[in-house]
Formats: sequence, structure tokens, C-alpha cells
Amino acid sequence: MIRFIACDLDGTLLNCRKELPNGLKEIIDRLNRKGVVFAPASGRQYYQLKAQLEPVSRNFMYIAENGAYVVMDEKIIVRDCLDAATAKDVIKRARRMPGVYPVLCCEDSAYVERSGQGISEVKKYYRRLDTVPDLIDYCETKNILKIAIFTYGNAFDDIFKKLPEYEKAQVIVSGMNWVDVMKTGVSKGSAVKKIQQVCGYEKDECMCFGDYLNDLEMLHECGESFAMANGHEQLRMAAKHIAPSNEENGVIKVISEWFNV
Repeated sequence: MIRFIACDLDGTLLNCRKELPNGLKEIIDRLNRKGVVFAPASGRQYYQLKAQLEPVSRNFMYIAENGAYVVMDEKIIVRDCLDAATAKDVIKRARRMPGVYPVLCCEDSAYVERSGQGISEVKKYYRRLDTVPDLIDYCETKNILKIAIFTYGNAFDDIFKKLPEYEKAQVIVSGMNWVDVMKTGVSKGSAVKKIQQVCGYEKDECMCFGDYLNDLEMLHECGESFAMANGHEQLRMAAKHIAPSNEENGVIKVISEWFNV
């Protein structure tokens, strides 16, 4: 029996206009009555997820920052931080890349250096975002969950290929315009594994939905894994099932049929 569902947001639960699907509140209420925990799993900031989803339900478990931070009922379940030395090196390298905007994603807030067009796009994903003179000054004093780097171009070419391999960090393409630098081994999948240990879920009691490569490890940790029909080819090959696309309300359709809700 499924007791836990982890679900990516962009390209999965949300449509192309970044809208939550109709009927989500009713579905979550019915899942909760069945004892099923629903966990939005996103690269987004915890405070952004909470602001967006709390009107739907107060019973979510939030998997934020691509698995580096997990919170339920104000209790921190997972906090995996990037070391300061690596963070400083990433920031210095990002500054030399044209048209690229690094975001220092910390437990208390996210931080950026520059204003302008790029920052207006970044603000869409952060409920708490502060502009500071120098990100380097914050690396020693903050719990750094990740560094997110945005480009209007192609994240793989503009950012990923220009960063080195790090001993204590991993570089992940988390979207067409985003690269995340996180502590080695941290992912949505590692978060799900820790949630299983803390909450006593077995792998076959877990379900997940995703559409992009940063969801891949999560699929491996869940007994029932769904890739969206609009998802990356590699993800569709790895998933146990294919769900209808995010534009077809695919997550809601699958859950409604699976749980008869």
C-alpha cells in the first residue's frame, strides 16, 4: 500500500503557466484521510513552496532545494549543507560567466549580488531573496543548501560545461536554464531515502512523479515511479510507469485512478 508520494512541481504537477492543477486540494484531503503523505519535491526554496502550497493544505512534507532541505510540521527532517570553500569557488567562477546569475541558497534566505533582468526572473522562485554586496561574505556564516545558477541561455552549455568536478560537491543541470551545485550525494532521491528511514516507509510504499534529470534518483528510491509523458527521455526510460503530461493534469489523473479518489 502506498503511504508516501513525492511529486516534482515544474513540468510535473504545474502546467506550463506554473499553475497548480484543479482539484488538487480535494485530492490531498482524500489522500490525508487515507493516511498518505504528499510531498512536493522541488529545486525551489522551502519558503516559496510553503507560500504556494499552504493554501491548498497544511499537511505537506516539503522536499526543497532538490533534496537538501526537508521540512514537515515545522520540523527539519533533512539539512545537507555545501561547504564554504566550494561555495566560494563556484561563486567566483560564475562571476566570470556572461549573462549568468548565481544564487546562494541558505537555510534562512537566498542571496544574490546583482540587480537587473536576470534577478527579476530569479525572484519568481524565491519567497525570501536578499540582495547583498558580496556573496562570498556569507559563505562562512550561513547554512548553504546549494548554489543555484541561472542563465537565459542553455544551462548545460553556459554553466555546466564551464564548472570543474568538485571533491565535495556535485554539479547538476536542474532545468533548461538552471544548474545546481550541491553537497555530493544530495538529491531528491537521497531525501526520499532519509524520509523512509525517519518515517518507517518501505520502498514499495512510496510513489513519485518527475519530469527532469534532477528527479532521476528519486525514481530509483520509490517502488512506483512515474515519468511524465512530457519528461526527459532518460527519465522516461528509467521510470516504471508513464503518466499523462503536465498539461493533461497527469499527476491528478494517476492519483485519482490509483487511490480511487
